[in-house]
Amino acid sequence: MPGQAKHTAAISLGIMGAGFLATFPFGGWGGALLHGGFEAGLVGGLADWFAVTALFRHPLGIPIPHTALLPRNRDKVVRSLIQAIETELLTKESIVTKTAEFKIGERLLDLLETHREDAAAVAVRVSEFALEHLPMDRIVPMLARALETKVRDLDTAGLLRKLGDETLARGYDEKALAFLIDKAGGLASREETRRQLGIIGSAALQKLQVGGLMGFAVNAFISFMDEEKIGGLLQNAIVGTLSEMRQREDHPLREMLLETLRGAIRNLPESPSVLEELDGWKARLADGGAIERQLAGWLEDLRVKALAFVREPRFTEDYVLPAISGLLASLRANPQVIELFQTWVQERIAGFVERNHWKIGKLVKENIDRLDNDALIEMMEDKIGGDLQWIRVNGAVCGFLIGLALEGINLLA
Repeated sequence: MPGQAKHTAAISLGIMGAGFLATFPFGGWGGALLHGGFEAGLVGGLADWFAVTALFRHPLGIPIPHTALLPRNRDKVVRSLIQAIETELLTKESIVTKTAEFKIGERLLDLLETHREDAAAVAVRVSEFALEHLPMDRIVPMLARALETKVRDLDTAGLLRKLGDETLARGYDEKALAFLIDKAGGLASREETRRQLGIIGSAALQKLQVGGLMGFAVNAFISFMDEEKIGGLLQNAIVGTLSEMRQREDHPLREMLLETLRGAIRNLPESPSVLEELDGWKARLADGGAIERQLAGWLEDLRVKALAFVREPRFTEDYVLPAISGLLASLRANPQVIELFQTWVQERIAGFVERNHWKIGKLVKENIDRLDNDALIEMMEDKIGGDLQWIRVNGAVCGFLIGLALEGINLLA
């Protein structure tokens, strides 16, 4: 476009020059009128050519004063341009006001509403990236050190006391006794148990040394009862007793065993051997690196499972998209939250503009400084050269019309 306008301007100047020369031989009012018009058009075209050229370079390469204005006043022009941008075009107030009109909170909600699938995909990818790049080498030792400290500082007696109180409060002692009675009943009902009871009972009877009538009765009983009968007798007695203990909560033996169990639970925090064993276990656990190894394996397994779950389509469908929809609904129902977010964003923008507004002029200056005079002139001619060349055309045409008018007045006068 600038080249075409420059070509048009040259043609207009050529026409005025040719017309000026061609009308010399003609006389009369018509010839004089045209000659005056072409003469004024030639003068106007040359004057405007000189003015346009003088902006960028010396006309015809002659260093005429007050020409090549842009190269000679480059720094002044740049400073004026930067000042105009900073104080007139892109002031702090105008930037802040314009961003406030943008309503970024509502725009973000609309954008999220329109592109929720894209937002869900981004959320999934961010989750994947976070899981893939978890700094396990830093997380595991940190957590392990914290857990080791907690284990060392653990009050063993206090923990046993709390566990005992919780066990008794929740009735775990009765459940434990019931479990033991059931297991004992099952064990006592076995054939092997009856045989062993018969052997044990028979051996015990053989060791009895009773004299007199009692001895006679015992020996008669032993000769009458064999191991199988003794085992069956003892088994039935034991199984019956266990069955009664299972059915009757007030059974004396059950109550005795339960009270014994409760006493053992209450006395655990006061048992030196138990405390010593637990304190030794704590020391081995805290100082042997077992916590860190176990934690590393557990966290790595958890990370792998979480990564596989995040990559499943149902993670997006069942969790991410509903979460985004719920967030949007919640924000739509609470416009004050959007307003607070808008205010927060606006304050951040205002602070950013306040701190960095001077960089606008600096950026403009740096970009201009990258260009030498020839490149800067070429750029300006490319942007505004076409309009400047039309000034030359207008100068020639206006000069021609004004010349006609002036020569007409001259002839009339």
